[in-house]
Amino acid sequence: MADIKKTILLFFCCLIFIACNKKESAVPQNLEAVINISDTKDTISGKLYGMFIENLGNKDVGNLTDDCLWAELLDDRKFFYPVDNSDSLIPVNKKQKINQWKPTGNPVIMDSTDVWVGNHSPKIIVTPNAENGISQSGIALIASKKYTGHIILMASPGVEVTVSLVYGNDAADNQKISFSKLNNGYSRYDFNFTPTKSYNGGILKIAGKGNGDFHIGAVSLMPADNIDGFRPDVIALLKGLHSAQYRWGGNFISNYNWRDGVGDKDKRAPRYEYAWECLEDNDVGTPEMIRFAQLIGVELAMTVNTGMGDAFSAAQWVEYVNGNTGTEMGKLRAAHGHPEPYGIKLWCVGNESYGWWQLGHISLKDHIIKHNSFVEKMLEKDPFLKLIASGASIEEMTVTESGFRMNGKIIPEYDSETDWTGGMLRNAKHISYMSEHFYCSVNERFDLEKGKYTVVDEPLEDWTRRPANRIKSKALHYAEYRKRIPGAKNISVYLDEWTYYTNWVHPKPTLGVTIGHARGLHELFRNTNLFAMAGFTFGTSCLSFTDTAADYNSTGLMFKLYQSQFGYIPVTIKGNSPQPGPKWPVGGDQPAVNAGGDVYPLDIVAAITKDKKAITVAIVNPTETRHTVTLNFGKTKINTNVKKWTLSGTSLEARNVVNKKPEVTVNESNSKLKNGQLSIDAATINILRFEIL
Repeated sequence: MADIKKTILLFFCCLIFIACNKKESAVPQNLEAVINISDTKDTISGKLYGMFIENLGNKDVGNLTDDCLWAELLDDRKFFYPVDNSDSLIPVNKKQKINQWKPTGNPVIMDSTDVWVGNHSPKIIVTPNAENGISQSGIALIASKKYTGHIILMASPGVEVTVSLVYGNDAADNQKISFSKLNNGYSRYDFNFTPTKSYNGGILKIAGKGNGDFHIGAVSLMPADNIDGFRPDVIALLKGLHSAQYRWGGNFISNYNWRDGVGDKDKRAPRYEYAWECLEDNDVGTPEMIRFAQLIGVELAMTVNTGMGDAFSAAQWVEYVNGNTGTEMGKLRAAHGHPEPYGIKLWCVGNESYGWWQLGHISLKDHIIKHNSFVEKMLEKDPFLKLIASGASIEEMTVTESGFRMNGKIIPEYDSETDWTGGMLRNAKHISYMSEHFYCSVNERFDLEKGKYTVVDEPLEDWTRRPANRIKSKALHYAEYRKRIPGAKNISVYLDEWTYYTNWVHPKPTLGVTIGHARGLHELFRNTNLFAMAGFTFGTSCLSFTDTAADYNSTGLMFKLYQSQFGYIPVTIKGNSPQPGPKWPVGGDQPAVNAGGDVYPLDIVAAITKDKKAITVAIVNPTETRHTVTLNFGKTKINTNVKKWTLSGTSLEARNVVNKKPEVTVNESNSKLKNGQLSIDAATINILRFEIL
């Protein structure tokens, strides 16, 4: 009997071995991609290369505008927090970093009577023979660069206030400017400095002498080359991506009052932002973000607060942005210095309204009522708006546990109370586009049995497929929605947040992560009949940056490469090597059919250029092995002399970090297609251009 059991066990082991080898041998030694130029799809909008941005973040996602876009060098410049010697901030500030103001000399009184803005202003008691004031350290400075600033002061008669910039350890490493004959009411005083040394530990000191006291209302320090408050290096880099579309919104919007972000920046009160649990200075508000979009040449989609907000406020915001000066809010905008309407037509009605983590989260049924009340009021102010509803298809409701928290079922069912997108498509009004989001992990998958993410060790070709698989899942779900729901086929998707959630902080994007992002783009190109716009998280995540320098990281190079070199009209590709079947149970982040096309393991898409003079072919090799592929253009004659751009790195973990030698590069080369064959190096992203004869 024991021998029989051994024989049976050996037999099944052999079957498993044969099956495994059969799976491996299913990949042809000679891969072929048949490119059918006559079979075209909907064009690739430049808005598919779009980006997402929001004001705030925490230590996990970075500070976004604070540390990258906005040129302000001082933290808490309007004194939300008391100026004292405590190292703790109450309420807690979860930003990646914040430099605190500290007293120098006498304790600082936070005066709530004579206030410039907010709840209090620092009051410093001075004496004739000692300097008393405040200081902030940790300012990054560059030698010979001019810095401009201003301060809002009020002082007793005869008090003199000195503003100093320290840029080294030697006694001479500082510059100062003094203000005497100060007013007994708040007034603005300008200053500028040009340090002679570069120094990362710069200090701004504000001190007074005399008899009496002085108040500080606000203070600002920026590099003089700022463009309307934005860093010129970052503006140039983001403009160079030609993203076409940005969405401004995100978690912070669920408790955001747009009125806090308009008018004189020095008089905008700082607020505590409860979604990210950090300080919102309100320096970057409506006019600044619209100006930012103008500077980098993109269309802006704005997001209204359907969390803690109300329909009246959303409508007033629309009127402030788009109303003429005959309207109440248009008149207010003109008083703020911009008589002409901004003309923003894309508006998102809420952000991730399905998410249990959102402030003011309500049920799908109640949100539909809220959505409808919002859009009716908004359209009264501007009937030409294109409104974007907050959706979440079934795979998103699964992996975020949003469905489970509503009815205890891990996987939602179509037409149930947890089918958020389905419910919105059926019952929400005035939808021009449906918003969808996804975030996925490098080393985790969603376990349908456990109902949560679990760590998994997978090869490059599997974990880099995750972004594409999430897009594929949405495409499959929307195909079902379009069968079930009248009118759904007329609504396109705005994928206005997407990335790996484990790698969104600069400068974490590696070559491997960037390969995953490229595969996500490929899946968008395969589904242009559904996806009209996208917003990669974040625009600033395409950069590596410090307080004084910035450059493209590997993902930034990837976006720049595709946007500048890939075609406009996608065409069908047939291959001889279909994707393997699902590795994990179908549902959540595992679609019924794996994304990636049928030239497995390569990921290939093709598109004709806008002038129709060339065909471009993008090939991602998401493996650690070189592969050869035959490109078959059928009856289309092409010039076999090919121009090729290759994004590659020194390793899968290669990163581009500002001020360091790049580990990921894009190289341009010329070669000749011999017998239609190309050799594609391991772990590379390639775009080839063939002239059509």
